[in-house]
Amino acid sequence: RQYNLQLSDGTKVWLNASSSITFPTSFATNERKVSITGEVYFEVAKDKTKPFRVSVNDIQVNVLGTHFNVNAYDDENSVNTTLLEGSVLITKKDEKVLLKPGQQAEKQKSGAIVVSDNVNLDQVMGWKNGVFYFENASLQMVMRQLSRWYDIDVVFEKGVEPRVFEGEIQRNLQLSQVLKILEKSNIHFKIEGKTLRVIP
Repeated sequence: RQYNLQLSDGTKVWLNASSSITFPTSFATNERKVSITGEVYFEVAKDKTKPFRVSVNDIQVNVLGTHFNVNAYDDENSVNTTLLEGSVLITKKDEKVLLKPGQQAEKQKSGAIVVSDNVNLDQVMGWKNGVFYFENASLQMVMRQLSRWYDIDVVFEKGVEPRVFEGEIQRNLQLSQVLKILEKSNIHFKIEGKTLRVIP
């Protein structure tokens, strides 16, 4: 499921499946601070007197008023912060990275923060716009998204060939409909309760 809400300062928040946000009922006088897990998109209400701060794992995203997406699922290889509008400052201990619109900061498992230009915003925002958007996506990446959205466990049997996917699938489809689409790429599945087995 996907949820959206509005914070006390007027900031709009969208939560992807298997995500959470923690925030006070009313913000302090000098700052607006929230913490998240999973994937969250923010449209922050402008207020230069109260910086907006998002804590996720060991990094902090500092904002005055902007539109950005944070993907911080535990089963992904990195924490990605993508800026659509405005500017954000990402801090991790002594390291600081300032993002411009269209850029993405990737905090890797090693701890390094790498910035990419001209990110595909359609892919980043696909979840908020009601689609699974795949660009050069491995079968594992596709299955992680399906696992979160449909609340299923995915198990890969031995011998499943690596694949790469391009395109988009509506998120309002039933799981069986999505699997029929994927089966056209010669991938086979078996469902056992809440477990989806990917078989050769």
